[in-house]
Amino acid sequence: MNERSFTMPTKRSTDFRERIRNAAIRVFSRDGFHRARMAAIAEDAGVAVGTIYNYFKNKDDLLISVFEDGLLERMAFLEELGNTSLPLRDQIQHLLESHFNQMKDRRELAELILYERFHRGSRLQERILSLQRTIIGRIAEILEGGIEAGWLRPCNPEIVAQALFDLVQTMTACWVFSSDSSDNALAAAPKELADLMWRGLRHDAGA
Repeated sequence: MNERSFTMPTKRSTDFRERIRNAAIRVFSRDGFHRARMAAIAEDAGVAVGTIYNYFKNKDDLLISVFEDGLLERMAFLEELGNTSLPLRDQIQHLLESHFNQMKDRRELAELILYERFHRGSRLQERILSLQRTIIGRIAEILEGGIEAGWLRPCNPEIVAQALFDLVQTMTACWVFSSDSSDNALAAAPKELADLMWRGLRHDAGA
């Protein structure tokens, strides 16, 4: 049993976890997950290697924590957007801009998450898929709200949410794994995808 299994989080422990997570993102993005060493993460975070194991069981656990932290950021961003007066179409574009900016800044990490999601037998596959289902579920809730408010046409929110998520994932994968990928295409993606989604889902789409 490690320290985090029987102690309440303190500000000090929270600060250490955040420092280690941020260091892991930098090292994973620079070296790739499989080549990354805990010693390199510890050096970047300015802590002893043993300190990492007080908060994370192993490198897999650290990666999942990084991904969960990113998920919480996305969920918070979704909630923040939902509380604004922005039109729904603009909310979609802002969400996509946030996603693709993160992918651009953390390309190696994006590649790793995509690989672990689709690689059969991956130790992390089910955990990543579970977290992504949480995002898809939140998107479905937003779609349901849009239908009830009359902004969106009647549709099956769960099916459409999965389709929208996979569309963005496919665009991300094409950029991450293409040897001639262009940052210009990535910059244009949020508006193009937001227009595509909005025109297909808005209540008067068939008019």
